[in-house]
Amino acid sequence: MSCLIEPDQVIRVSTPVAGIVAEVLVDRGDRVSQGQVIARLDTALEEIEVEIAQVRAEDDTEIAALQARIEFLASQAERNEKLARSNAVSQNTAREARLEADLALRELDQARLAKQLAALELAGAKARLDQKVVRSPVDGVVVERLLNPGEYRDGQAHIATVAKMDVLRVEAFVPITYYRDLGIGQPVSILPEPPLDAFRPATIAVIDQVFDAATATVGVRMALPNPDLSLPAGLRCELYFDAALSAESR
Repeated sequence: MSCLIEPDQVIRVSTPVAGIVAEVLVDRGDRVSQGQVIARLDTALEEIEVEIAQVRAEDDTEIAALQARIEFLASQAERNEKLARSNAVSQNTAREARLEADLALRELDQARLAKQLAALELAGAKARLDQKVVRSPVDGVVVERLLNPGEYRDGQAHIATVAKMDVLRVEAFVPITYYRDLGIGQPVSILPEPPLDAFRPATIAVIDQVFDAATATVGVRMALPNPDLSLPAGLRCELYFDAALSAESR
């Protein structure tokens, strides 16, 4: 019985931000892998933001200076406390020295917090930069390229369309007399139209629960493995069940 081979998914690839397209690295018909960079928007501003955030996140000078100051103030406070016990300096002087050392400790805590915030700002800057890089979400084939370098990509425009082809989707309508004998995962054979007419194994992935009363058929979807992407989509085909099933259902 007749069937149709289609891509498993057709994805319009885009970015969550607007900008000028700097480069498009693929064209129609190109094979792409998941995570592969297929385009970039202009990232000059974001790259500068990352560099600034990187410098701030890696700057330890304030922390080092405060640690040295704390060491000095703590030593001075201990000395004044010893002198205060022998009445060489007043108790107020000793308390002021200790208070100054404690305040320096609080300043060190604030400096460490600022460094943590700088690390988060760096992560945010890198995330904003990454939003300008367009990657393929799946293994597949580029169906169309919609924008070129120099064009402005607004909030709705797509850059390319990618078809997921490592597993193909085969759609067919079979007589409802087959229904009771169909099962998810059941093996079937698919024969594409010429010139690619060689039998290929597939398995049933979806069986519709609503029949088409006008034609007395039920929709069935098969998963057809295509790991090397050798079989194109958009082909007509013939669906063959196990011989015993076909005989019983007639």
